[in-house]
Amino acid sequence: MAGDKIICHCKQVSYIDIRKAMIAGARTVQEIKDMTGAATGCGRCVGEIEKILEEIDISEEAPIE
Repeated sequence: MAGDKIICHCKQVSYIDIRKAMIAGARTVQEIKDMTGAATGCGRCVGEIEKILEEIDISEEAPIE
């Protein structure tokens, strides 16, 4: 997925913002919300955030710069 893809349009949170939050320790939608503000507007992006969380095993990923 392109890093600059906007996942949360209400708060302008990108895929890379969500990945950075995951690298910083976020493991749940609530933690992503708290760290990025994503899904705190209309909430339509919750499903996409859940998908990102499910698809990525953070322990196997190299840090994103």
